[in-house]
Formats: sequence, C-alpha cells, structure tokens
Amino acid sequence: MFHNLIARAIVPVTIAVTGFVIFVCILLYSFVKSDMTAEAMRNLDNDARTVVKSARHAMMEDDRRAIQHIVTNIGTRSDVGLLKIYDHQGNVRYTGREEPEVLAATIDSHISGFLKADPSSTVTSQHDVDHRNGYISVSLPILNELKCSTAACHFHGEDEPYLGFLSIGVSSQNLEKTLALLRYRMIIFSVMVLFLTVGGVTALLRMNLFMPILRLTYNAEQAAQGVPESELPKSDHKLGQLNKDFRLLVKQRDQAWQDLKAGENRDSEINDGTENS
Repeated sequence: MFHNLIARAIVPVTIAVTGFVIFVCILLYSFVKSDMTAEAMRNLDNDARTVVKSARHAMMEDDRRAIQHIVTNIGTRSDVGLLKIYDHQGNVRYTGREEPEVLAATIDSHISGFLKADPSSTVTSQHDVDHRNGYISVSLPILNELKCSTAACHFHGEDEPYLGFLSIGVSSQNLEKTLALLRYRMIIFSVMVLFLTVGGVTALLRMNLFMPILRLTYNAEQAAQGVPESELPKSDHKLGQLNKDFRLLVKQRDQAWQDLKAGENRDSEINDGTENS
C-alpha cells in the first residue's frame, strides 16, 4: 500500500513536469529554428543583392565577360549549389553552377512566378528553405533603370520593368548541423530534467510526506498495542493537525482507560466494604 502511495504521488508529478519541459523545448526549438533560418535567408539576400548590383552595372556597360566572370567566381564557392542569371523573358543567360535537380526545380518556379506577376506591381524576392535536402535559395529581379535605354547595351526600353533575374541556392549544411546540435542538447536537457524531477520529487516527498506518514503509522501500531501517548515517539509536526488529532485520540483513550480503571477500583472497594460489614 505504501509503495502504491509513492507511485501515485510521484508518477503524475513526473509526467506533468516532463511533459511541460518537452513542450517548452519543442516551442523554443521552433522559435530558434525560425530565427536562425530567417537570419540565414537575410545573409543570402544580402549576398544576392550585392551580385545584382554588380550584374546590373555590367549590364549597363554591356560587359558580358564581366557578368560571366562574376557568375563564375561566385559559383566556385563550395556552399553554392546553383547560380543563374536570366534575361527578362526567363531564359538562362549565365550559369555559375547547377547541381541538384530539386534546387533547379525550385528556382524555375521562382522565375515562373516573376514572369506571371503583374508588371505594374512591385515584385520582391522569393525564398525557399529546403531543410530535407539542405538548401536555401533566393531569386531576385534585376530591375531596369531609366538610364538603361541610353546605356551602352541599348537593349531594354524604358517601359520594361526588369533587366533580368538572378537566382542563387546555397547549402544550409551549417544551419542543419547547428539545428541538429540544438536538438541533441534539448533532448539531453529533457532527460536531465526527467531524472532531476524523479529524484528531487522523490527526495522531497520522502522527507516531507513519506517519512512522517511512516512515523505516524508506527505510532498507530504502537498505540494499538497499548503504548500510552506519553511513551510514543515524538512527532516532527510535518503532518500538522493530523499528528495533533492522532495524539489527542490516543490521549483520550488513555484517559478513558484510567477512568475505567478508577471506576473499577471504586466498585471493588465498595464491594469489599459491603462484604466486611
């Protein structure tokens, strides 16, 4: 019965605390993952905009060799999985690297979205994060400028909103490693909390509840065997009113026994006096 009481006291607390910790860890992980992914996309956005500025300048000068040089140099980076520059009709003009098909399909969907968009509307960059395959991609429009029609290329009219599009996809391997490390540490943290909860709750309950109950049980056994209240082990007062009420009952029992014995003695003396007379 006592072991059943221990289990019924510890198990619900352990489940509740562990469940809450796991929920908080999952929630925290989702927030951290979202923040880290957003930061990775911002960094990629900044890199892409730098390339767009360089490419636009080369386009204004009608310097195709410079554009290819830019694309080739950036494509040599080990983390770059895909790099393309499209013309205003969505045709690939320059390619730095093109490796995974899944990344190419994502980029193609970005370009299709640009081409289908209303020319009068403002088109912003398009992002995609593929945690499963480990890539982050971004596509940006290379916007036309008023001076383009008077520049060396003389190719785009003033009413054309885009000179072309830039798409770049990079590996998210470092991000995935960081997230995997974060998951591992949160799992370790949850396990540690589980052991701490079980050990801490068990120790606190044992000191503040189980041991006082054991003492009270022992006192009850002693009282049942006729031990008077004054000879019972002293209470630690951790059970509060329950200990006081128990001792009061035992004290009342002892008083009742004393009164009963005193009454029996008086009856015996009266009977002895009657017989003597």
